[in-house]
Amino acid sequence: MAQTISSPTIDRAAIEGTLASASAQERTARLLAFERFDTTPPPTARTEGWRRTELAGIELTPPPPALTRCEFHLPDGAADRGCLATTLEEAVTSGRAADVSTLRPGLSLGRYSALAQAAWHPGGHLTVPAGLDLRAPIVVRWDSGPYPRLHLVIEAGAHATVVEWHEKATTWSSGIVDLVVGDGAQLTYVHVQNQPANVVAFSHQHARVGRDAKLVTLNFAIGGRMSRSDVEVELVGQGAESDMLGLVFGANEQQFDFHTLQGHRAPDTRSDLLFKSALDDRSHSTYTGVISIGKDAPRSEAYQANRNLLLADGARADTEPKLEILIDDVARCTHGATIGPVDDEQLFYLRSRGLDPETASRLIVEGFFQEVFHKVGDERVTADLAKMVAPHVERLGAH
Repeated sequence: MAQTISSPTIDRAAIEGTLASASAQERTARLLAFERFDTTPPPTARTEGWRRTELAGIELTPPPPALTRCEFHLPDGAADRGCLATTLEEAVTSGRAADVSTLRPGLSLGRYSALAQAAWHPGGHLTVPAGLDLRAPIVVRWDSGPYPRLHLVIEAGAHATVVEWHEKATTWSSGIVDLVVGDGAQLTYVHVQNQPANVVAFSHQHARVGRDAKLVTLNFAIGGRMSRSDVEVELVGQGAESDMLGLVFGANEQQFDFHTLQGHRAPDTRSDLLFKSALDDRSHSTYTGVISIGKDAPRSEAYQANRNLLLADGARADTEPKLEILIDDVARCTHGATIGPVDDEQLFYLRSRGLDPETASRLIVEGFFQEVFHKVGDERVTADLAKMVAPHVERLGAH
């Protein structure tokens, strides 16, 4: 029998208090998720996946469930054309959620993601109907509560861009994001973590990409005291594609930890990953990336790259790529990683063109970020992110 790990702020009764309108299936799933949380010990320096994290001074005691709401900002006319933006509770109760199977806890959920799976209330749900091509981005902003839960369904043949912002002033946050991309659909999804400097933030994102569909994700992290994210993409339809992008800027003693999965589950699928971090002061990033090619995924093509730029002597980056290949018929499966300071040869070249050291350093760091922004391919999204990075880049001349 599993041991129960007591918490001073949250228990089974607190979870049950949020389930008044839940169906029997949802109630069972969420209580199972809470059991997973409650029987998983809090992490220590010896816990697998946490050994490189400095836990001193990090508050890991979760708060009780509370209303966690978001605001949807739809393009003009999107609602009239069938876009549905509502609470997840309402979508599940009314049967409007197109794929409730993703509400069940997955095997990969860790302690705090399992808690988020159990404690969300009322959450957010968005459906973009089949065939609809939205020219302008949908913006989702979380404005309250510790357990954000977002469920996105992009139906067959639809095209959409969704930008999810996390900037609220709270000290602890753990969220879940489900992305369901239908056959032939295209989704660009951007997750922005710009929370206050004292926040401990967890995020678990899981995507299922259908036949001949394409998903582009960007995880942009610049805020918080400690941020840990699991980003999983499952290519479940033949010909599915995924571009996974990540961009981190760390300062002071911030810690960022990303775990990614490129899951190839069908033939002729393609995934490409580029995660970059620029680390100043005594900040620290950890990256663990898994490429998994299943036995039912012949002719898969996968690439993974993790690039880390150390801007100060006290900055640190750890990277760990992993490959899991269960079939011989693979088109390509490679990975690469780099960790180091600003390149001396690049500095020399720019200075030989008349630039002073401060300006040359800033240009190199700006270029480091621009590669990722360029791959997103939508300046309406990346322009705001570039503005957020700019003040940090400007002060790099102090080094």
